[in-house]
Amino acid sequence: MDRRRVALLLVAVGLLCLPAPQYLGLAAEATSPPAQSSQIYAAEPIDLGNESDRERLVDRHGDAVALADYRLTARHGDEYRSVNATRRALESAMATGSATASDPGARADLEAIDAEYAFVRDSDAGTEGYYRLTVTEDGSTVRAEPVSLVPVADAVAEEAPRYEELDAGERRTIDEVVNGSTEADPGYRPGANDPYVDRLPTPIWRGDTLYSVYVTGHVDDFGPGFAGFVVGLGVASVGVVLALAGSGLYAYDRWSG
Repeated sequence: MDRRRVALLLVAVGLLCLPAPQYLGLAAEATSPPAQSSQIYAAEPIDLGNESDRERLVDRHGDAVALADYRLTARHGDEYRSVNATRRALESAMATGSATASDPGARADLEAIDAEYAFVRDSDAGTEGYYRLTVTEDGSTVRAEPVSLVPVADAVAEEAPRYEELDAGERRTIDEVVNGSTEADPGYRPGANDPYVDRLPTPIWRGDTLYSVYVTGHVDDFGPGFAGFVVGLGVASVGVVLALAGSGLYAYDRWSG
């Protein structure tokens, strides 16, 4: 075969290899199974009469019924009007039993918090630092009564969704998490788009059993597209070598002939 034709063929093949990161990445995405969630979940039965179980339930899901004071900061408090004044009122109530708020924004915040949460939590006091919240007089008065974990756990359980009220796809996701939580393999990684995944982690009643669905691990998965891209980089590198070799061979044959 003519050396110039060989050279041109090498150049052509090399040029075809250069966009390999793009088309191999797209091909990997198109042919791969559906993406999985980055979180690994497990489901643990909870006995509300057991102190350790109550602690785990509240530790994992207590934010559904209790507002932690650390959320009332500039970083976490975008939903409130007067974050600093509201936090001071709650901290004073937890320290002394009651407090008053004169700031109109703080009064509105306290009423909104009272409508959404039954309890507040002193994050500096550890797991036991829970207080029953009462806001009166249009938000100007706030009371905080210290409570044990029993009423907090009961409130979490009361607000937990019911398996029987979910649709078939959502029940299937819960079943897979529950059935995947064994001693040999204590966790299940659902599909990223599976029904109800966006509601996890959560407590949930399945029949008469209350389960705590919680995160047991995290997987840093860049996806099949990234793997195809990496392979494509190698193919593109070969393409550069072929294109340069072909160009060099063509130039040598032309100028030496």
